[in-house]
Amino acid sequence: MPELCLDDPPEVPNATVKALSYKNGTILNCECKRGFRRVNELIYMLCLGSSWSNNCQCASNSHDNSREQVTPQPEDQKEQQTTEMQKSTQSVHQENLAGHCREPPPWEHEDTKRIYHFVEGQRVHYECIQGYKALQRGPATSICKMICGQLGWTQPRLTCVDEREHHQFLASEEYEGNRDSFPESETACPITTTDFPQLTEATATSETFVLTMEYQVAVASCLFLLISILLLSGLTWKRRWRKSRRTI
Repeated sequence: MPELCLDDPPEVPNATVKALSYKNGTILNCECKRGFRRVNELIYMLCLGSSWSNNCQCASNSHDNSREQVTPQPEDQKEQQTTEMQKSTQSVHQENLAGHCREPPPWEHEDTKRIYHFVEGQRVHYECIQGYKALQRGPATSICKMICGQLGWTQPRLTCVDEREHHQFLASEEYEGNRDSFPESETACPITTTDFPQLTEATATSETFVLTMEYQVAVASCLFLLISILLLSGLTWKRRWRKSRRTI
């Protein structure tokens, strides 16, 4: 079983994120909207063998559900329309890949937000919401993979700006694109202090060696100066002694 990505895909302001297909091992929580509960304690659906195991079901918390018909509230109707629109949009872009599952069909009284637990190797795609345009410098995707020894998501290179202000960003985008011709690698790992022990030890050794050499040179200079003074003093005393003998 592939390893699960602990974090959710990164968020991009004014953009939606979705998966075109789901790798085997992906988990989908069985969430019910307010006033309903899961049936048969089915907690999740699992993508296994290119299909989803189990089927999520929700039932009303009221015991008189069979006698009373639940009248949806305006908020619930709006959420339901939003959910159906998202599902229809996703179904258009579905991919058929081996070892992958398609978007599972909605179940009755499903919550408006689906909670997935993705696995290593999962790819998600980003699109700007209505009213915004993309300023894109790279792939508008994110992949869950090993980065610096940890499982995480790559950062999508996508910026969504208001359509009315889109023209203002074109010049700056071209300039930034020239500057970012060689973007930093996603797998570039930050340097930590643990990477420096050998370098620090070598530097300390070289500094000690330099200090030792400087000390030795200083001591040798002092000895040479002392010997020179003694020699000069001896020669001076010898001359004075000779002069004193001649005078006598």
